[in-house]
Amino acid sequence: MIFAKKSNLFFLSFLSILVVSTFLSYGVLLGNGEAISQPGMNTYPTSPPGQAKKLERPYLGAPPLIPHSVEGLGITRSGNDCLACHSEGIEIERGHIATKVPPSHYVNEYTGQQMKEQVIGARYNCIQCHVIQSEEEPSVSLKR
Repeated sequence: MIFAKKSNLFFLSFLSILVVSTFLSYGVLLGNGEAISQPGMNTYPTSPPGQAKKLERPYLGAPPLIPHSVEGLGITRSGNDCLACHSEGIEIERGHIATKVPPSHYVNEYTGQQMKEQVIGARYNCIQCHVIQSEEEPSVSLKR
């Protein structure tokens, strides 16, 4: 009898989690759990570097968003296409200079080792922190 109650409780818990996760995947929720809309499709910029509008960082200390298309750019062990423009902050178009990689990306925060010419390995994969900005309107306003 006790086993039947435990298995029913487990089943109901599992079912509840399944229902809630399904609901979350279909709706954007307010703090009170009310669904307000369907999540939209992210639309990313197709403009080349130097021609896209940069968005503000969402919070103090946030990594800058990538404001341009990254189609055809790659990051591999042998090369990082992002660094072609961003390592020195070259002028892409008249009046538009690529954001230069900050000095913190050349210092190993665990050992204190400083590299002069090479981005530290933990910072080499740019898109683990920097994301492509979406042109979709946010479903929730950003308070400042």
